[in-house]
Amino acid sequence: MRRIVLLSSLAAFALAEVTLQKITIEESSLQEAQSLQQDEVKFTKQQDLAEILSSYLPEINMVRASAIGNDIVLRGFKRDDVNVLIDGAKIYGGCPNRMDPPAMHISITDIKDVRVQEGPFDVENFGSLGGVVNVITSEPSQGLGGRVSATIGSFGYNKFDASLEAADEKLGVAIGVSRENSGQYEDGSGKSLVEQNWAKLGTNDPNAYQAKYKDIDAYTRSSIRLKSIYHIDDKQILKLSLYTDKATNVLYPAFQMDAQLDKTLMANGSYTIKDLGEFSKELELSGYYSHVIHDMGTEFRNVGVVGNPKYRTHHVKSTIEGVKLKNSFDAAGIAWKVGVDTSKRNWNGVCLNEPAKTPRQIRIPDVDTKNVGIFAKGVKNIDNLTLKIGLRYDSTDIDANANFNNAALVPTPVKNYYNGKTSKSYNDVSANLVANYKLDEENSVYVALGQGIRVPDAQELYFIGFMMGNWTRKGNPDLKETKNQEIDLGYRGSIFDANIDATFFYSKLKDYIYGYRTNAGNVNPTKFYLTWTNIDAHIYGASLALNRAIGDYYLLEGSLSYQRGKKDDMIPGQRDDDLAQIPPLHARVALSYDDGDYFVMCESLFSSGWSDYDSDNGERHIGGWGVVNLKASKEIFEDCMVHVGVDNLFDTTYARNNTYIGRSLIGGRNPVLINEPGRYLYANIEYRF
Repeated sequence: MRRIVLLSSLAAFALAEVTLQKITIEESSLQEAQSLQQDEVKFTKQQDLAEILSSYLPEINMVRASAIGNDIVLRGFKRDDVNVLIDGAKIYGGCPNRMDPPAMHISITDIKDVRVQEGPFDVENFGSLGGVVNVITSEPSQGLGGRVSATIGSFGYNKFDASLEAADEKLGVAIGVSRENSGQYEDGSGKSLVEQNWAKLGTNDPNAYQAKYKDIDAYTRSSIRLKSIYHIDDKQILKLSLYTDKATNVLYPAFQMDAQLDKTLMANGSYTIKDLGEFSKELELSGYYSHVIHDMGTEFRNVGVVGNPKYRTHHVKSTIEGVKLKNSFDAAGIAWKVGVDTSKRNWNGVCLNEPAKTPRQIRIPDVDTKNVGIFAKGVKNIDNLTLKIGLRYDSTDIDANANFNNAALVPTPVKNYYNGKTSKSYNDVSANLVANYKLDEENSVYVALGQGIRVPDAQELYFIGFMMGNWTRKGNPDLKETKNQEIDLGYRGSIFDANIDATFFYSKLKDYIYGYRTNAGNVNPTKFYLTWTNIDAHIYGASLALNRAIGDYYLLEGSLSYQRGKKDDMIPGQRDDDLAQIPPLHARVALSYDDGDYFVMCESLFSSGWSDYDSDNGERHIGGWGVVNLKASKEIFEDCMVHVGVDNLFDTTYARNNTYIGRSLIGGRNPVLINEPGRYLYANIEYRF
């Protein structure tokens, strides 16, 4: 069933007032759903998108890789299983290990809303297997104004942000800049990121950090953003946006390398015209382009000095461009939206020896993924019953550059690695049917059936990692697309003055694309590598959320989520039937006070221990944990706000998410598990004019 979560940033900054709306009842038309409740919450710690969502929604878990650049697991679905969009446009990171997942490529400063749709019930976008996270950026406000903000926090964190906007009834323009930097955070036991790496690998391991980099900063990041909106007339609107982001020297202690450079360029545009005629209430043409450069290297690691003064880098580029045309109209008592979209993604990566930058090996051989899709969805109201249907057809072609090779280091063309299988085609249908019944004005129940698909990506099909006669990572050119056939059941209502939202889901996964560890084909049988296969599997789970106002100023909130995942097919040579990265029970409880002058919140986040995990592929037991966070805000004078707080008040040492061989593989060993930050204090001052 559809769940939309909107994190509306009223102050549009990391230390800001945010409006959280949770909508689970399906909309009665194809316009945006209306809020059924609106609870003001305030988050004040600078976080990336994965941190924000995992803090408020137990259904979302965060995969910790560094101080920034963390990934999302939504109801047990991960990586490409979850569609991440920015203003409806796709973006993909460059790193095969997800150092720069899509959610990283947007600054929190820009976010107006975040809409999370769970399950395979989206037909407007290609590849929405397990859900969609759509980030909506802010638009220029009426008048002339701006904002400056400064933030400081524990472990040397600092950020400065400034923006200026001007708009009238015809034209609006907004521009903003930001810069942030942070030292390495320490976990509850006092270990920095480098020290956590040493604790797992030892100080002499080739992949361990050199001692001279013990106190290096965790990252530096800056962004520039520009957005404009032009009302051509009462019926026509043109929107354009440009965003660039640059992060340097981002430490990733769980991986063999660190990110020397992450550089993003995004351009989006849309043209909308309304009331063209009986069969066009709204026609929208949109287009987008995103380009990501990701350079990662071993400059800070022992491998750069052990037996060889050189170090190596991986230079990876990821580009996607797309166009979508969609039209809304009413016919036969049904509100319809139909459309067509197409996109082309290119992923290309090579390994270089430094500092001479001589080619070492191709990693991702210049792979194009081309998709064309057509879709239709409709909504019909029949008294207290709302029915929704959706249908999508996709045609996808994936092609690697079969002759892309370096004769000195890869003496055979790419096609020889994969027996000539360097071209794949997929034709797929996604569909859903949703029925929502209103029991009365406050209570409703729903049932939803859906099928979603996602095709393999370039890494899963064609990655090449072959050194000294041994594979380190190997694609599988025979992979099929994954199909998720899911049923969701839910209730939303009010009992004893408390708003309640309960959901149960069951997902049957056909040909699920799964990463696993193997030594098949290696010269040295003790050397393991990562590859992928198709298996049948299933995931099921439930979530519950409630909130209740207490008097005029207090709000009590509580939510929890649980998922379980099992393999229906066993991977040859393995015995564990647990799916990887399926989080255990997570919960959140919060009590807040807001009288319009002061805001104070105390919240607790909890997780049970990991008792079900894929031990064959690097996962392990993780103990349960609980943390307490405090935050407060006050307007000290007109248009000037101060926010303060502390996260992990009791300095607990804990890890949110299990490691998994599908993330990275260091020398055939289990991945390094990274703990969350210890006690973190922060303060922000913001002035608007």
